[in-house]
Amino acid sequence: MDYRPGNRRALELVGEIVARVRPDQLGNATPCAPWTLGELLEHVVSQNIRFAAAARGEDPDVACPSDRADLGGDPGRAFAESAKLVNEAFAAPELVNRLVVLPELPAPLPGMVTVGFHLTDTYVHGWDIAVSAGVEFAPPGDLTAAVLDRAAKIPDAARAEGGPFGPVVSTDPGTGDVDKVLALTGRVPDWSPTD
Repeated sequence: MDYRPGNRRALELVGEIVARVRPDQLGNATPCAPWTLGELLEHVVSQNIRFAAAARGEDPDVACPSDRADLGGDPGRAFAESAKLVNEAFAAPELVNRLVVLPELPAPLPGMVTVGFHLTDTYVHGWDIAVSAGVEFAPPGDLTAAVLDRAAKIPDAARAEGGPFGPVVSTDPGTGDVDKVLALTGRVPDWSPTD
C-alpha cells in the first residue's frame, strides 16, 4: 500500500496544529511523559529530518540528533521545513525498492512500510500536540481509517520498552476510530494536561 498521500495529509494537519501552539505553552505536559510540549515538538521535527535522511540512504544521526531538532524560536516554521524535507524524500521513486535503516525502527524496513510508520507517528503526535495545547484535533475520516489500518499492524517489537509505541490500551466496544488509533499506539484517549 502506498501511504505517501496519507502521510502528506497528516503532515499538513499537524502543521496546522503546530502553527497554533503559543510560546507560553511550550512547557505544557504531554501524553508523551516526561516530554514537555516544546520537547515533543523538537522530537517531531527531528523525526521528519531523520526519516528524510534515512529514506535518501543517508545517516540520520548526521542529519539531526534524535529528539534534538533546533526549532529556531518558531516551531511552526521548523515543522513546515522538516515536513517539506520528508515529503520530498518519500516522493523519490527509488524508495519503493529501498530498505530504510533508522535506529528508531525495529529493523531495516521496506520504503512503503517506513512511510506507514511515519504516517502513524505523525498522526498520533498530532493528537499529542493538540491535546497538550488545547487545539482541536479533527482529522478526516479516511485519513483516520488509513492510520487505523497501519496501527493495527504495529509489531510487538515496536511496543517494547523504549520502542516508538506503547502497549495497547483497552477500549470499549463503541469506541470511535480516532480513539482506537490512540489506544493501539499506547495512548489513553481521554488524557488531559491535568492528568
